[in-house]
Amino acid sequence: MRDDAVMLPRVAIRPAAGLRRGARLATRLAAGLGPRLLLAAALAALPATAGAEPAPERFAALFPAPVGPAPEAFGPPGPSDPAFAEPARPGPGPDLPPPEAAAPGADPANAPAATSRLALSLETLLAVVPAEGSTAAKKRRAAVAEFYRERDYAPAWIVDGRFGTAARAVATVIAAAGDEGLDPAAFAMPRLGAGDIAVPSDWARAELDLKLSLAVLAYAEAASGGRVAPRAISPLITRTPGKIDPIAALQDVQAAADPAAALAAFNPPHEDYRRLKAKLAEVRARPVAVRPAPIPDGKTLKPGMRDDRVALLRARLGVSGVAVDADVYDNDLAAAMRDYQRGAGLSDDAIVGPRTIAMLNGEGRDEAGEIVANMEMWRWMPRDLGTDHIFVNVPEFMVRIRRGGTVVHEARVVVGTVKNQTPVFSDSMSFMVVNPYWNVPHSIASKEMLPEIKANPAGYFARRGYEVVANGKVVDPSRIIWDENAIRAVRIRQPPGERNALGHIKFMFPNEHAVYLHDTPSRDLFERNYRAYSHGCVRVHEPFAFAEAIVAGEPSLTVDQVKALVGGRERRLDLENHLAVHLAYFTAWVDDTGVLQVRDDLYGHTTKVKKALGM
Repeated sequence: MRDDAVMLPRVAIRPAAGLRRGARLATRLAAGLGPRLLLAAALAALPATAGAEPAPERFAALFPAPVGPAPEAFGPPGPSDPAFAEPARPGPGPDLPPPEAAAPGADPANAPAATSRLALSLETLLAVVPAEGSTAAKKRRAAVAEFYRERDYAPAWIVDGRFGTAARAVATVIAAAGDEGLDPAAFAMPRLGAGDIAVPSDWARAELDLKLSLAVLAYAEAASGGRVAPRAISPLITRTPGKIDPIAALQDVQAAADPAAALAAFNPPHEDYRRLKAKLAEVRARPVAVRPAPIPDGKTLKPGMRDDRVALLRARLGVSGVAVDADVYDNDLAAAMRDYQRGAGLSDDAIVGPRTIAMLNGEGRDEAGEIVANMEMWRWMPRDLGTDHIFVNVPEFMVRIRRGGTVVHEARVVVGTVKNQTPVFSDSMSFMVVNPYWNVPHSIASKEMLPEIKANPAGYFARRGYEVVANGKVVDPSRIIWDENAIRAVRIRQPPGERNALGHIKFMFPNEHAVYLHDTPSRDLFERNYRAYSHGCVRVHEPFAFAEAIVAGEPSLTVDQVKALVGGRERRLDLENHLAVHLAYFTAWVDDTGVLQVRDDLYGHTTKVKKALGM
């Protein structure tokens, strides 16, 4: 083989296919593809017997020898030369002629900037071999091609014919993707052994370098934005994970002093995510537990009830001593049950239902699956939650306000029913309304109110204290012919007062779902453990304590000023310092004591994520 011939893959294609591909390459030449790159591509396109070397005569047939001295068109000798080494950034090497020495007829403007054999192989590979796979894979390939173009096709990971230190570092991160709840097999990594031996040819090196770049980018995308689209789980999850700049991501990782840390940093930075990651490792490392003798299923047990299973529960939880009756669920057993439930990540209400029985019987949960699904949902969250923010966790029925990373207030909440789900998104709280009107949503008026209104309009509005507003004025409901058209033409509202469905105050963060946090006259619901009763908005327990935690960041507003307005007309109070609001959905988290907490999958989001991940 001639010394100036570039190393190309051995291909076996039908002559007709070769001619068609040659025609396409000729078209690319007309479009300005450099002659040296075209030459390399043409050699790859010519028909050949499998395993055959590109013959010099085929080379000569395509491109007759130029008049004058033939330049070393493809750089220094091949990898068999003991002095072979690729520069970090290709440039004219000692064996390459200056531009003015190029072959007659060659256009220097079309000559590729990269001049090393490996760089030329990379350029050829990206130009000739088509992208395959999904739309996302093709976009990734295009971004990687641009990444190499911007570096003049210098290899990113191969150094002196081998995978360098940076390559081995990022390969280690990708191989450990399972620790992050990702699938290592999804990233099509080159074999790690390739870093221990010299890669035999320029083309093979180009393929390996490209493959590792594609794997690095695929990992960065999955780690930062997740593998599952939020809206594919529910149209009410209106989060849009941030898109990384693929070229900048590759450049940052490749040039980083610590490439492994730079790549791993694409995973969520949140403390809750890090806790889940640590718990996942712990769960996977546990030995398989021996299941105890089962406690029979039966009716739900509450403190004070009598049941034959009480003695079994005492024995299982190690509660000794009986005050009166061994079959009575007494306070000692209730206290032990609360401790057990708290440690098992259950609601510590001392109520022994099917889930608690299942845990006691060792049936357990798919803890690893729960953790991985919730880690995926963390990838949908904003990377910066805000130093000060409000965080509602729907399955937990809780809201917390954090300032400076510390929880300064927490309260029970009532969230939407399974039919009328609370949406999942983030926004910014900008004002509060004291003595709010409740403007009844059209869906509620149409589906829930209209039948009763039609039966007795005047009586219905008088009993409920609602008003009808048409053309900006309050009108007599008995003068309206009530049907679907009327419901759409008027507005039904409830004036401020004790009966108002929003209570005395609401907390506003304008959004596409028209939901908000608010007070409620139905305060008895906060005493229940299951609290999914609203039409989608979030009702807050002790709303003025909640308001106090919000106005703590306001320079000219106090909670006493807010309370003083109760009972008057509707008043809007703008916040000078807006607070980030996150309506979140997490069924698994690790609490401050290190215990994995798991809650029921209220809306089925977690189950759908697990299914989408193939779990």
